[in-house]
Amino acid sequence: MPIFWAMMIIILLNQKKYYYIFIKITFLIMLILSLPILINIINYPLSLGADKYKEGDNISAVIVLTGGAYKDLNNNWYPSINTINRSVLGNNIAKKLNVPLIIIGGNKNSNAPSESTLASQIIKNDNLILELESKNTYQSVVNLKEILLKNNLETKGNYLIVTSKIHHLRTALTFKSKNYRVKVFGYKNNIKLSILNIIPNSQSYLYFNKGLYEYLGIVQYILNGYIRINVFN
Repeated sequence: MPIFWAMMIIILLNQKKYYYIFIKITFLIMLILSLPILINIINYPLSLGADKYKEGDNISAVIVLTGGAYKDLNNNWYPSINTINRSVLGNNIAKKLNVPLIIIGGNKNSNAPSESTLASQIIKNDNLILELESKNTYQSVVNLKEILLKNNLETKGNYLIVTSKIHHLRTALTFKSKNYRVKVFGYKNNIKLSILNIIPNSQSYLYFNKGLYEYLGIVQYILNGYIRINVFN
């Protein structure tokens, strides 16, 4: 969009002498942003923020942050693929560790059930705890304390967070800013030496947009005081 608006300004100002230069710059930027290897490198810091979970770690509970919902043509609501993947993964780990599974996610759409409720319908777990109000990462962290106290869980325990890999940094920093001890699920590294990673791919624009959204989200959280600067150390 910045490229689009810059072009519109040049056209409106009738600056024809800049057309050729702008087209070359635009082509170069689009080419660079289409390279999978570059986007993987740009987004790599977003997968950090906390230690990765390893088998044998002492975990008090598994916490799943939901990732959306959608409505079909019959007005029936379903969990998004991100919510499904996170919930299934978190459920498998929680059962293996024999610890509570906490699914956090409220209603982001009017007249829709909470995302955690939708997620609970696709898994089976007798030790399941649902949080029904949170609409973003910060609210998830703030509302967690009441959930833990209500279910006799220690606020100083060790918690495993299951969310998308690109959301790790903002999530971990927000939890740490509220003095929670957290680990994140260790997804496999996507940066591989392959000829495909240096061939332009339209999917790279999608991943770049997601990464840009997360970086801007981190900046916003810092400015709002949701993330403390000292937790970066």
